[in-house]
Amino acid sequence: MSGLSEIPQRHADLTDEAAACLAALDAGSADIAAFEAWRDADIRHAVAFVEVAGTWRDMDALRLANGDMQRGNVAEPIAAERPSRRHLLRAAASVAVVVVVGGGFAYRAAARASATTAVGQRKTVAAAPGLSLDLNTDTSVSWKDGMPARAWLERGEIAVRLAASHRLELLTPGGRFLLEPGAYNARVRGAGCELAILAGGGTFEGTGRRIGLGTVALANAGQLALRDAPDLGPISAWQHDTLVLNGQSLDYAVSEMNRYLPEKIVIGDPDLSRLRLGGTFATTDPAEFLQALRTSFGVRATTGANGGIVLTRI
Repeated sequence: MSGLSEIPQRHADLTDEAAACLAALDAGSADIAAFEAWRDADIRHAVAFVEVAGTWRDMDALRLANGDMQRGNVAEPIAAERPSRRHLLRAAASVAVVVVVGGGFAYRAAARASATTAVGQRKTVAAAPGLSLDLNTDTSVSWKDGMPARAWLERGEIAVRLAASHRLELLTPGGRFLLEPGAYNARVRGAGCELAILAGGGTFEGTGRRIGLGTVALANAGQLALRDAPDLGPISAWQHDTLVLNGQSLDYAVSEMNRYLPEKIVIGDPDLSRLRLGGTFATTDPAEFLQALRTSFGVRATTGANGGIVLTRI
């Protein structure tokens, strides 16, 4: 009898282990080799993981449906409070009957794909059916296919293109956006994220506020600020390897140009920071930008001791 009494506890322990593995995979912090060794060591491990992954997926669907109700898309709200994720995981594990040969399917369903770019590099990836991502310089993004697809922008800047009938949950340091088919530009700014709507629209999950075409949204700590942007060309100009300036200060221009340069530009004379610039400049080579400064404002560019470029007056 003592052996039989240990079975439910062992199942619960396996559920906890599987849930920990899935959480690490979802967060992108898992040791893949260690996970696969654990999964393959015992068929019960694979069974527990498939159960947990299925419940996790069902809970995501429930969360999205509940979000729709809160936005008024479903007539009758759910009155009862949802139980905790761990409670649901254990409940599912106690009643599910699963037959699996290995856990590869569940692993592929839970794991994220990812892409990064170095400073000065650009990259385009077909992340999922109907979802294309362009990565700007020094960017890190991961994604997972689903209904809807999900993408995590960890740093940098991406252009998002969503085909008809596709949706995307975009998770950023500033909060979560729910995007419809269209074209978007998302850029991490400190602890927040700036999202420009080039085509389409969406909502911000923290507030449920609608974000429409021609709008730039700044999300920070779950709060949202909106501004109209009649001309979104400068925001997406990086996709053509250009920086567009319309009267911005030199210190702003230098900070933008430095995003693409391993060796940074430094303003050696503080008075130069107040200069106002206009024009279109290549981000792949600072020579054009530096020549314009010399010709228009008499600014000299010299190589500093650390290899960077120092700006001073001639």
